[in-house]
Amino acid sequence: MKHLTIMLKPASSLCNLRCKYCFYADITSLREVSSFGVMKESAMTAVMDHIFIDLDDGDYLTLSFQGGEPMLAGLPFYRNLVQYIAGKKRNIHINYTLQTNGILLDDDWCKFLAKSRKATTRSGSTQPDRERTNRFFVPSPC
Repeated sequence: MKHLTIMLKPASSLCNLRCKYCFYADITSLREVSSFGVMKESAMTAVMDHIFIDLDDGDYLTLSFQGGEPMLAGLPFYRNLVQYIAGKKRNIHINYTLQTNGILLDDDWCKFLAKSRKATTRSGSTQPDRERTNRFFVPSPC
């Protein structure tokens, strides 16, 4: 029985904040291509197909979504992903994790996350005054 964890960045390095403490923005600014934009559905299905080739019934798969801000890929992206995986009708134990800054969380996202049982962590400070002085909104990067 295999336990496989895959990190995906469906919104590449796109982010809707410019936090003073973010190391990832510094790293991506040095790349030849700083962002590849939002992952297309065809790329998502191709990635899932390749992952599932190596899985057998009873295996465990964790899909971990990070970024930039992975929620910028949009709720339809994640709904389609979960539906696509369910359509594979395999006996694979799937866990989802999502690391987000939480800015885009609303009722629809929360319902989806609860229904699909995604473990969700929010980045940021636990001290409100540090939130205000370290996290800055930017115009839509999409």
